[in-house]
Amino acid sequence: MGDDRAPANGNGTGCFGCSVDNERGLGLVFERGDGIVRAQTTLGHAFAGYDGLVHGGIVSTLLDEAMGWAILELAGRFAVTRSLSVDFRRPVFIDKPLQIEARIAGEEEDGALRVEAGVSDARGRLLASATGVWVPVRTSRVRASKSVMRP
Repeated sequence: MGDDRAPANGNGTGCFGCSVDNERGLGLVFERGDGIVRAQTTLGHAFAGYDGLVHGGIVSTLLDEAMGWAILELAGRFAVTRSLSVDFRRPVFIDKPLQIEARIAGEEEDGALRVEAGVSDARGRLLASATGVWVPVRTSRVRASKSVMRP
C-alpha cells in the first residue's frame, strides 16, 4: 500500500462499522495508501437480507464507514454524512470476500467534502458504489475519538 503504518480501527468506541470490540458489528480495519483507504471483510448470515445476499443497508454502511475513514485518514478531519447516494450494481453475497475502498473526490464551496467509495468482490468486480457529501466537525465536538493511524 505504500504506507508502513498500522491499520486503523475504532477499538474501544463501540462503533458498529469499525470497532473489533463490538461483537455485533462489522469489525472493519482500514489501511491507508496512495490516496485511498481500504478494508477487507467477509460477511456472514447475520448480515443477510434475502437468503444468501448481504442486506442493502449493510452494504450502504460499508460504503459510509469507508468514506468516514477516508476523511479521517486522508484529510485528518472528523466529519458527518450530509448525503449518501448508493448504486447497487451487482448482488453482494454473504460468505464471500469483499474489498471496500474510499477516496476524497473534492471539496464543496461551503467546505464540505465529496467522497467516493466502492465495494468489490474477490475478482475485482464493482458490486456497489457511493458518493457522499460530508460536513467537517470540530475535533472538540467529537466525544470519543477513533484510534487513528499516526506517522
